[in-house]
Amino acid sequence: MLTPAGLGHLPLHITEHGWPTGPDRTPHRQADVLATVVGSVAAHAADLGLSGYTHFALRDADSANPGLFHQFGLTTDDYTPKPAFETMRRLVDRFSA
Repeated sequence: MLTPAGLGHLPLHITEHGWPTGPDRTPHRQADVLATVVGSVAAHAADLGLSGYTHFALRDADSANPGLFHQFGLTTDDYTPKPAFETMRRLVDRFSA
């Protein structure tokens, strides 16, 4: 879609990606989803002109709230790491330039 608009030369940056924890959404599944998405992004970055990836949130907005939009963080709201925190650390080590 960018090429016909004359913008095909611009790099893309994936922003605000995330997969929340909560009821029926385990912290380990969050880590698995993160690894899958970032691995796919890295594998196709050159072909798609991707220049970066930004995870949605370091910490949950409210870890006690079971609502879907309160637990996107790699840590709980008191900064206790979830499994995805370590997953992200390993992904950064692996894919950083």
